[in-house]
Amino acid sequence: MFERVLVALDLDDAAGARVLMARAAALARKFGTRLTLVHVRPDLPRSYARALPDAWDMGEQEAAERELEGLAAAHGCGASLDGVFAPAGTVAREITRLAVKLDADAILVGAHRMDLGRVMLGTQTTAITRDAPCDVLVVRAEEPED
Repeated sequence: MFERVLVALDLDDAAGARVLMARAAALARKFGTRLTLVHVRPDLPRSYARALPDAWDMGEQEAAERELEGLAAAHGCGASLDGVFAPAGTVAREITRLAVKLDADAILVGAHRMDLGRVMLGTQTTAITRDAPCDVLVVRAEEPED
């Protein structure tokens, strides 16, 4: 199975994060998979960034990393955790870059329900699937309706 899995989480989507973490924890328990969690923070326009204190971005990164560590602990996979990352940038670019850097065997991402702005997968999930250097496991973030 997969030895090293990069779990791409959106900390602004609590329900989706819970589903992804449950699947990641199951992989860790069943197959001994090592997990790395990532949440990509949006880049701020430079005009906004200049108005913020110098340490603001570092504080945001550290807060996101603590939240990722908390999710791992809450799902019982802290012992399987290889690391957490919260870079700022474009979601697909940062996740694929990190997958290469970490030599990940797979990336675990969530799918979104189809709505007016999407067809089958969200645009970021589609880009990750297209550009990833490894397998991508797409997890339904919501249970299907009957």
